[in-house]
Amino acid sequence: MDQPILDHHYVVQHLGGAKRVHRSRDGAPVSTIVENGSLTIVPAGTRYQWHTVGPIEFAHLYLSPTLLRQAALRLGGTHDPLLIDRVGRVDPFLQSVFAAMLAALQLPPADQSLYLDGLLETFLLKLLRDHSTARVPESRPRETLAPFKLRRVVDFVAAHLADRVTLTQLAEIGGASAFHFSRAFKNSLGETPYQYILRSRVERAKAILASSGRPLAEIATACGFRDTRHMTKTFQRLTGVTPHHFRKHQPTRM
Repeated sequence: MDQPILDHHYVVQHLGGAKRVHRSRDGAPVSTIVENGSLTIVPAGTRYQWHTVGPIEFAHLYLSPTLLRQAALRLGGTHDPLLIDRVGRVDPFLQSVFAAMLAALQLPPADQSLYLDGLLETFLLKLLRDHSTARVPESRPRETLAPFKLRRVVDFVAAHLADRVTLTQLAEIGGASAFHFSRAFKNSLGETPYQYILRSRVERAKAILASSGRPLAEIATACGFRDTRHMTKTFQRLTGVTPHHFRKHQPTRM
């Protein structure tokens, strides 16, 4: 495969099994066995010729230089970062986050964006720390949200449970970048924004189930679930019982 010069960086996760990868053209030639799940990091502006012997299965994550630069600034970086060229790099943490992002693509649209935003911020932090020239501070004071900011976020979530809520929206309300907001929110409440919203939707569903005979499909819509199946699956995972079972065992209303 001839890879032209790209204006984006990209990270490749090698899938389908181990394989041998040959790379030539820019820089020193590379010929190596790459493990299943390992990562190749290709900086923007490079041009390569690739030859793969083995399973041809990959997942690509494209990152604009602007996105990487903004992430470095949010993390306290002091200059425009350059990614370090890697082929078949084994990085268990980055590999697991990449795999989680792939799995998140199967989530309902209402959940996908918020979850992916958080995973991407985590991925960028690790990528910048270990695979770039960015000078990122190693430690920061424990971040939390000021009580009045936390209340604004919580009130917004409560008022928009039926809507699609994004990490960007919550970060703006909390007055922080997406990455810093996620950490501060978790430090403040003990769970990520994604976990909090899912739990809030289930709690709202429980309240409606306990106080009314509304159809499950109507309750699912009111609580921000894609459909009854999505609500049932999430409800059971967080409570251990189905919505039907939960309603059936409520005290008789007088």
